[in-house]
Amino acid sequence: MRYGWALAAGMAMMLATTYTQAEFRGFWVDGFNQGFHTPEQVDTLLQRVRAAKMNAVIVQMRKRGDAHYASPLEPFATQQQAGFDALAYLIEKAHNETPRVEVHVWVNSHPLWPGSGWPSDPKHILNRYPEIQTEDYDGKRVTEVGYGGDWGHPLYHEWFTRVVLDIVRRYDIDGIHFDYIRYTGERWGYNPVSLERFNRRYGRTGKPEPTDPLWKQWRRDQVTAVVRKIYAQATALKPKLKVSAALITWGDGPQNTDDWVNRSAYRAVFQDWQGWLKEGILDMAIPMVYYNEANPRYAEFFRRWATFLKDHQHGRIGIVGIGNYLNSVENTLQQIEFARAPSPSGNRVYGVNFFSYAATTGVGTEEGARLYQEPFYAALGEYFKEWVPTPPMPWKHAPTAGHLMGTVLNAADLTPVDGATVEVYQAGSLVRTLTADGNGFFAAVHLPAGVYSLIARVEGMPAQQLSSIWVTAGMGVNLPILLGDSETVSVRRLESLASFPDGTPVLLIGKVVAQDWLAPDQPLIVRDALSDATIEVQVSAPALPLLRGDRVAVKGILRTGMDGKKTIKDATVRWLGVL
Repeated sequence: MRYGWALAAGMAMMLATTYTQAEFRGFWVDGFNQGFHTPEQVDTLLQRVRAAKMNAVIVQMRKRGDAHYASPLEPFATQQQAGFDALAYLIEKAHNETPRVEVHVWVNSHPLWPGSGWPSDPKHILNRYPEIQTEDYDGKRVTEVGYGGDWGHPLYHEWFTRVVLDIVRRYDIDGIHFDYIRYTGERWGYNPVSLERFNRRYGRTGKPEPTDPLWKQWRRDQVTAVVRKIYAQATALKPKLKVSAALITWGDGPQNTDDWVNRSAYRAVFQDWQGWLKEGILDMAIPMVYYNEANPRYAEFFRRWATFLKDHQHGRIGIVGIGNYLNSVENTLQQIEFARAPSPSGNRVYGVNFFSYAATTGVGTEEGARLYQEPFYAALGEYFKEWVPTPPMPWKHAPTAGHLMGTVLNAADLTPVDGATVEVYQAGSLVRTLTADGNGFFAAVHLPAGVYSLIARVEGMPAQQLSSIWVTAGMGVNLPILLGDSETVSVRRLESLASFPDGTPVLLIGKVVAQDWLAPDQPLIVRDALSDATIEVQVSAPALPLLRGDRVAVKGILRTGMDGKKTIKDATVRWLGVL
């Protein structure tokens, strides 16, 4: 076996070429194995990463509704050293030492807990909101990856969005990375709330068959909606943030462009990552092209998928995800070579990413170990020779477009207008037609900088038009839209509330949460966006926790407290985004 390692090292030197252009080189670093549970593990991780001439790590900070960082929303991961914020420490060491290593936060999106048990922590989302679970056609709730959230339930959609945006807002990360951003199969997605929304949208009743084309497209749309929402909000918050995903490549690759719709990602698990690249709601596509090079059939699968990616990046960045855990070091090096070579059409991807940092090879040593084999990292270092930066993204570093987004609400009670149509116009011409998701959210990403107007409409309510909306390159504009009559006083500045008598129904739009609101029995404090004026709000109905810097709409009754200060009682609060 020592001869095998020597052969791998020799092969690395033979294959290596001087490669000075930027490319992505990273590891997936999972949270189940050692990697970042302690400061010592982080130090070892970065030493190996730099020795292998990598420039990025994709670290699994959310596994099953838990957190390997200081989250105000989700429970601390049990594997983690008590009190150790792995993400903060990793960022400090990765960014401030040479060479710089990018930190991309990997969030498991759908799985929430193994099917063999149930979380004990009351803070876990399954204990807070068990109704968000996905179900199959027969009503079962344990998927192949355990209990999972359903993208058709607006509450889980929004919870996951807030978890991700909390990370983006508080940590100096380079990117956010989705895994399991899909369903587990075409028999899944039958959460009762999602099913009711589907029937209401299309005027149907009952339960559609798993293969019903409209029902399949509905579930595809729910997954895409959460990717779009997070992309628009996160990149408006941090314009240079890179959004990526680990993507399905089950079975043989597409024979041609039209064959994409027959592949499992699109057809069976409703992960339309080709559509995401076309829309521009994914900056980096990292298909998991995990195939054993020693098997000729699977080696061909690898080549077909890698070639398809090279030719179908749609102006974004494709990265080949290599399953080194299935391969010998020699075969991993062969797959790197193929991944980096141009397609017959002359197209290249922008790098490689390895699964995984921990499971280094499918071929063990004399002791049978497969984890953390130092010759694997050394072979990569010999192959790549020199560190290079990650590839530039012109749409981020020299942007010419921005994002227009918002939330459509019923003015009467601030409920989201699910399925509202939003038309975007420029100089009188229709440029985009959007559909609001289950939380009323819509987004047109990468609109050329300029002035726009929009019209929001839904059957049974008067349309609402907004004009003179400036979209700035590299920025995002977030506009709440109210349909119908609120029968309230709309208040722009909190100071003006002093002039209204008790009992006045008031409406506040775009106010900012002044401090974390994590318990419904506590008062919520909101402030003006451009001043320090605040007011206490007593929320009447259960709502998701709110964090400092969240933007909200508030509707309630104005009262004067015992201390003479104005408060808002019996309030409904709707989350609009982040600041």
